[in-house]
Amino acid sequence: MRFSMIKAIFRKELLDMSRDRRFLISVAVVPLIVFPLLISGMAKLLPRIQRQADADALTLAIAVRISTPSIREGLEKAGLRLVEKDDLKASVQNKSAGAAVEEMPSSPPEVRIYVDASDPSSSAAGERVREALTELKDRRIREELRNSGIDERVLAPFTVNRVNVAGDRKMAGALYGSVLGYVLLLLMFTGGMYPVIDMTAGEKERKTLEALLASPARRSEIVMGKTLTAIAAILATACLTVASMAYSLRNLRGNGNGLTPPDPRMAELQQSMGTIPLDASTIGLIAVVLIPLAIFAASLMFAIALKARSFKEGQSYLTPLAFVVIFPALLGGLPGLKMTPQLCLIPIFNASQMIHGILLGEVSQVNFAVTLAANLGYSAIAFFLARRMFDDEKVLFRS
Repeated sequence: MRFSMIKAIFRKELLDMSRDRRFLISVAVVPLIVFPLLISGMAKLLPRIQRQADADALTLAIAVRISTPSIREGLEKAGLRLVEKDDLKASVQNKSAGAAVEEMPSSPPEVRIYVDASDPSSSAAGERVREALTELKDRRIREELRNSGIDERVLAPFTVNRVNVAGDRKMAGALYGSVLGYVLLLLMFTGGMYPVIDMTAGEKERKTLEALLASPARRSEIVMGKTLTAIAAILATACLTVASMAYSLRNLRGNGNGLTPPDPRMAELQQSMGTIPLDASTIGLIAVVLIPLAIFAASLMFAIALKARSFKEGQSYLTPLAFVVIFPALLGGLPGLKMTPQLCLIPIFNASQMIHGILLGEVSQVNFAVTLAANLGYSAIAFFLARRMFDDEKVLFRS
């Protein structure tokens, strides 16, 4: 193959691609605009929802059916507004009460708290009830011990503290790695979809493929040039996605109004995101994982889209492929999975799991080598298939 011909075809396809609005939207707009808006919107919305639920819990009534006066008194002292209801569960379901408390006739007495876990306000109200009952129970135990002449310290002969030995880097890597591989792989396939369709079915529809075939370029050079263009589009999508997500997560801002202290959960999230290990070595390892997969994705989509007669038909062929990618990419980001050389042979899944492990700082050299070799083999098979299909006149001139 002649490099000069491949370069000419590559430049021609890049020029055509840069003029396609659909490509610019899928490659540039989604990573650079949608992700920052989505992440910043969630960062502002979630704390606001939680604060609103906590505020609602202060005003919601608590339906009760209690026979022990001290329990009722303890709930009232906690500032809870108690109301009598015939059907406690129905009162929570129809939102006439935030939560409900029922004392069951048993020995010792059992107190049940009914909440609607799908409603944050009901959950917050139920948590207030639980805290009030726990405080009442502890106070009663202490009083009984004092009356019996027993030191209260018998309740706490020792303390238990849970210490997380994972540093901020590892915690951030676990959080970031669980979503980055999934998002990257999905956008790599969707970002390369439109250029591939345009270079195959689009050229058929515009009747420009014949002119390209009549040029001095060999068919192998045409396939290589078009595949390199698709790989460039896929890698551009991956790079823009990583840059956009890293910038958005590093610059998370709460929605404090200056009158209330910042949400501690948001502050903790900001601290974790600030320690994401996106150094040169980490980015280099992720790139090594993604490049063979980009070749595989570009070649596979090229072979599939080549059978289409129009751009619309090409979309109908490649859209299901994006859905096929979702499951292994999502599964690969789940924590707790132990990678084995056998699992490293599963395409898409192995790349997602490797990205997760790279960000965690826990990458087995054997698994990394098996993943790289497997994806290189799959990419070679996909490119060979695309090259063979481009030689088939029935596929090229299908009408």
